[in-house]
Amino acid sequence: MTPTDAISLRDAYGELLLELAAADDRIVVLDADLAQSTRTAAFKARHPERYVNVGIAEQNMVSFAAGIALAKGIPFVNTFAAFLTRRAADQIALSVAYPELDVKFFGFHAGVNLGEDGATQQSVEDLGIMQAIPGIRVYAPVDAIDLDWCMRAALATPGPTYIRLARFPSPRQLGEAVESAGYRYLRTGSGPVVLTTGTIAAEVLQAVDQLVVESEPVAVIGVRQIKPIDPHLAATLAPVAEHLAVVEEHNVHGGLADALSTALDTAGLVHRIERIGVPDRFGESGAPRALLEHLGLAGDPLRERLQKWAESKPNNGALQE
Repeated sequence: MTPTDAISLRDAYGELLLELAAADDRIVVLDADLAQSTRTAAFKARHPERYVNVGIAEQNMVSFAAGIALAKGIPFVNTFAAFLTRRAADQIALSVAYPELDVKFFGFHAGVNLGEDGATQQSVEDLGIMQAIPGIRVYAPVDAIDLDWCMRAALATPGPTYIRLARFPSPRQLGEAVESAGYRYLRTGSGPVVLTTGTIAAEVLQAVDQLVVESEPVAVIGVRQIKPIDPHLAATLAPVAEHLAVVEEHNVHGGLADALSTALDTAGLVHRIERIGVPDRFGESGAPRALLEHLGLAGDPLRERLQKWAESKPNNGALQE
């Protein structure tokens, strides 16, 4: 495959899982009766002794994973992001995060990918839930290149990890990254910066390429490590910290924008972030692409909002009483 070939993160996950499991027999896969959707069926066929289908019982699956971790295995827990982070939040917090167990969670079909199935299946708060639980590392890969990096980083770092995955094919993005960095440049530019995460990055890049900008060109950074934010990112953003935008297929609360704001606060940087995400509301039933446009996260609605932001000037004045 060439770098720009499109592949869904779940398909890439299935391939990477087989590769990593061949080299590490501690990996045990747990599934909630979704082997086809999570692409764990191939693992089941190759390593049946290391695969457990718990059934539609996500809370039990997390508790089961805690036991495997205590026995020195490395459980990979797989199900839809909505079912994992909402339904099993208590077990994740108390059975895994509190004792700091080495469990890797994979939340599939995150965002509004499951469009026609409606709000109960869509996950627009999963990053917020998982970030708020102490001790959990959180990743949201842009593409298959990022997913490879995230899975290897998760295996190399003991402790609980959450990796957010999407449903539809996503192009592999050409970009520049410092080795081991939790982010990479998807578009270089000396002007204001758009940060994004997850597969919505493809929509962001398309919108940015259509912007009419008279000043310096807009840069796009894909952030694949959400918690903890890479400490070098704040320093990178320091010159433009008052002219940033974050686009994410997640609630405007609790996602990348909040994580980035915290990192900039910690670095002592005055900043302004244009938050472009899902408004503080549940999703609704509809075709995924139509929902993204309806939410301002794709097509002309996204381009128009980014155009307005790019033309704005940072406010360097003092706060008015």
